Amino acid sequence: MGKELPDDISRPSKIDPVKPIQGEEQQQEPAKPFSSFMGEGPKVGETTGAKVTPFDLAQGQVVQRAGPSNETVVGQMNSTSSVLGDIQNQLHTKNLKLKQSQKYLLRNKLTEANSLIRTAAEKTGAEVGPPVATVSRQSPIGKFLSYITDSQAQLDNARGMIAKLSKGGQHLSPGKLLLVQVKLAKAQQELEYTSVLLGKAVDDIKMLFNIQI
Repeated sequence: MGKELPDDISRPSKIDPVKPIQGEEQQQEPAKPFSSFMGEGPKVGETTGAKVTPFDLAQGQVVQRAGPSNETVVGQMNSTSSVLGDIQNQLHTKNLKLKQSQKYLLRNKLTEANSLIRTAAEKTGAEVGPPVATVSRQSPIGKFLSYITDSQAQLDNARGMIAKLSKGGQHLSPGKLLLVQVKLAKAQQELEYTSVLLGKAVDDIKMLFNIQI
């Protein structure tokens, strides 16, 4: 049996509705529809006329990229030649000793870089000649220097060929220029890895000599 409800409970009809807060101003409607704002302002890439990539949008800026040219390729060759010079200096470090694993990595990296540079030079029309010949009794450092020397020679030949074309008012086709750039970029990646690896070996030698002193 449930309890009987008291008779003095107020009926729901006596509850007054919630009144609006005094002084609250009614929100005004915008003078222009929101869709009109969306159409205002310059569109992305409209001012430059360049094709925008997702990478440009992520960086928050739009960059107009120029196509490859004889000058940009020569600049890339100069940069690659500079890295080769650094590696050559590292290989001439006195008392440089490399572990077997380091020799294996250096041989693979320098061989691959040399092959890429020779392909890039060939695309410019330069004579690349036969591949690097190494002697079995040659020391590992000597073999590495052979790859460096040949790579430098190939870059010199390629730059000479491009200079000859530019002097005659000729240019390599955009397809060949782009291919040369790709090959050189890959070669430089291999060479930069080689430089870092040799730098670690040189630092170990310096540390060893400091401890002995």
